Amino acid sequence: MKYRSGYAEVKRLRKYVNGEPTNEVKNNVPGDPDYRPKYLADSCPVNTTPNGVFTLPIEPDNILDQYVNPIKGTGEESTLAFSEYNKGWTTFYSYIPENMINMNSDFYSFKEGQIWKHHANEDQRNSFYGQDYSTEVKFVSNSAPSEVKIFKTIEIEGNSGNWDVTILTDLDRGHVSKESFKRKEGLYFSYIRRDKTDATKPELLSVQGIGNLVLLNNLTYTFNLVPGGISSGDALFKASAGSYQFIGNVSSRTDQSLTIVGGSQIVPSAGDFMFTAKNPIAESFGLKGYYAEIKLINDSTTPIEIFAVNSEVSKSYP
Repeated sequence: MKYRSGYAEVKRLRKYVNGEPTNEVKNNVPGDPDYRPKYLADSCPVNTTPNGVFTLPIEPDNILDQYVNPIKGTGEESTLAFSEYNKGWTTFYSYIPENMINMNSDFYSFKEGQIWKHHANEDQRNSFYGQDYSTEVKFVSNSAPSEVKIFKTIEIEGNSGNWDVTILTDLDRGHVSKESFKRKEGLYFSYIRRDKTDATKPELLSVQGIGNLVLLNNLTYTFNLVPGGISSGDALFKASAGSYQFIGNVSSRTDQSLTIVGGSQIVPSAGDFMFTAKNPIAESFGLKGYYAEIKLINDSTTPIEIFAVNSEVSKSYP
């Protein structure tokens, strides 16, 4: 298969009157009513498509001021968009058309033999070929890259807090659910919460070792000493050969015993090492890491705006 790899670009426009050129010229810029997008020129070289790559003709989408081109490979399929304004590839789209065409400043694509007009309903966003998609925004926060930091909050500048957020650092991971965002001074604000899987991380301050079990009587566990930081609601675990088993939640305590409720089917034996862990979400203090990869997901099909995403970050001191 052959394809042309270059486009001719119109730099300047000259005004014509009755078919005759005038001395009135201007730059050809996106957004101008007379803007002319670049086009595939006959003089462009023809090259061979690389193995494993399938391509369709690139077509301009005048509404978005982008050129879109679906690509296929051995991994995830996407449609890429090239922006003339930014001079680069700016967007991945989830829809995969069979072909595309720009006609009379309208953008059309074909799917399963049907023709679809894009931007036909401005009140129904992220809907392609009858299927709704989510919007995803992904970026990396990496100020002071040589320092270990604590990422504490997520603040969204926009008209909606309806975003589910996942945060992944090189040392930790956490999340913010859309229900957690509160509007403060025009921003949508929330603290970053740890994932539930963090409950058994022994390096966290919310994990408290107790010691070996002395006696088990029904749902009451007796030890030589129960640390003072353990309270009702903490989760009790049994440790064995590097693995952890959930026993139940603490309902009451004394200086030497814990009573649990909602227990599992695991029955510890005397001598087993036990520890407790507080709720990792409620006890969140932020995520440690050199950098944070932040991904926002919004499933709305109505128009929304997002201008900036901020995070309160402080240096971590060992």
